[in-house]
Amino acid sequence: MSSAKMSHLLVCAGSVGEWQRTSDDDWRLRLDIVGHAAQVGGAEWATIVPVSAHPGDDPEIIRTRLEESCGGVRYAQRVVVLGADGVTVVVDPSADGQRRIVDAAARVAASSSVTEDRLSAAITAPAPSEPDLVVVLSDATTMPSSLVWELAYAEIVFLNVPWSELNAEHLEMAIDDFTRRDRRFGGVDS
Repeated sequence: MSSAKMSHLLVCAGSVGEWQRTSDDDWRLRLDIVGHAAQVGGAEWATIVPVSAHPGDDPEIIRTRLEESCGGVRYAQRVVVLGADGVTVVVDPSADGQRRIVDAAARVAASSSVTEDRLSAAITAPAPSEPDLVVVLSDATTMPSSLVWELAYAEIVFLNVPWSELNAEHLEMAIDDFTRRDRRFGGVDS
């Protein structure tokens, strides 16, 4: 069995409303936890997306807060923050994966023809690749609607842990599980 390599970690956690209620200090802590875990797993990139949104949730509040209190920089509808240990953390407060695909397709179509490679690059940008590992903080009975494209080749680990209780140990367990997997990308043993 070969151990899996990781370059991009995606964490799907909490709702947009929970993110709005997360204090600046807790945001900095969560960004550091995710950044550090990604670095320990060998990744240079991490992305955080919410599990869900509810009427009245406002992703713009999160973007502004991450810019003002966490040193984030806007990239389309996302905010990019340099996290712990030099890992680049991308926060996308959109809980609608289908909307992200439509927006990415529109950006690609505005400058060139839409191909799978160009669309994939636009969806994951500024990260240079699709995630290798998706950690979903939710029970394993429902796939979050915020994840659509990101699941094509990613390994998935579910942790039944609330966003507010996420800590380094949780992510380290998920990454340990990931590194023990033999990734065959749909292939079969001969």
